[in-house]
Amino acid sequence: MVPADRKRLFIDRKSGKREIVEIVKWAANDNYDALVFPLGKKLTEKTGYIKLAKRYDLLIEGGGCDFSLLVPKRLFFFHRDLFRMEHGRRKPYPHFCPTNPETISIITENAANLFAAYLPLVSVPRVFHLFPEKGRENIWCACPACRAFSPAEQNMIIVNSAADALAKLDPDARLSFLDLGAGAETLQSHAVSPRKNMFGTT
Repeated sequence: MVPADRKRLFIDRKSGKREIVEIVKWAANDNYDALVFPLGKKLTEKTGYIKLAKRYDLLIEGGGCDFSLLVPKRLFFFHRDLFRMEHGRRKPYPHFCPTNPETISIITENAANLFAAYLPLVSVPRVFHLFPEKGRENIWCACPACRAFSPAEQNMIIVNSAADALAKLDPDARLSFLDLGAGAETLQSHAVSPRKNMFGTT
C-alpha cells in the first residue's frame, strides 16, 4: 500500500492509556490501516497499546501537530530572534522564524532526535507526519526576511529541514506535511518545493 493512501487515525497527545486502548480496538474494527502516535510520547515495543495495535495488524506511524517540539519555548527569553515576529515584536508561540539559520539548525537537530526515538517502533516503510499546531496553521512569522514568503512556503521551509534529518536516518522513510496551498500571494521567485521524501495532505 502506498503510504499516502493509508487510512490513518491520529492519536491525541492528551489521550490516556485506557482511552488509547479503546481507540486501538475501535480503529481495528473500523478498518483503519495505521495509528499515528504524537512525537515526544515515550513509547517502546513493550508499551501495552503498541503491542495491541500490532496484534490487530495496525501499522504504527509517528507525528501529528508537533511543531512545538521542534524549538523549545524556553529558548525565547535569551534567543527571541528564533521565534516569529508579529507587528514588530517577537512572540514565543505558536511558530518560529524559518528564515533564521539558527532556527533551522535547531529544528533539524530536534527533528532528528524525535524521529530516531520512534524508528524502532514505526512500521516499515516508515511514515512520519509533521504539521503546524492545531488551529494555528495561519499564524506565521512577519519579520522583514519572512515577509517574502507565504505561509505555505514558511511551512515548507520548516518541514523540509525535518525531512532532511529523516532522510539521513532512513532514506526510505516518508514525511507528510500539511498542504497549505501556494495561494495567490506566493512569490514565484521564492517558491519552495517539498523534498523527495515528502508527501502532502490536507
